[in-house]
Amino acid sequence: MLVNLINVSYCAMKLLPYQDEAFFKYQVESVQEFRFALSEQIHQQVFYAIFVEKVETSIKSNVLINALKQLVKKQGYHL
Repeated sequence: MLVNLINVSYCAMKLLPYQDEAFFKYQVESVQEFRFALSEQIHQQVFYAIFVEKVETSIKSNVLINALKQLVKKQGYHL
């Protein structure tokens, strides 16, 4: 059963460049090179998504801290 799964995934990797125009340039490449290129793209996208999430969290934290500082100053306390 595992061998069948490996064969199906190999065939899918071999057929994908013919089914999707985005992968057209990989028609002459080996399955291993295509798999490596896909994994590199996935790594880049995951890194970018995590980076953006952390930046957004940082921005939200700074906004919250500034709002709390303004509230504290409004109440008459000083930081």
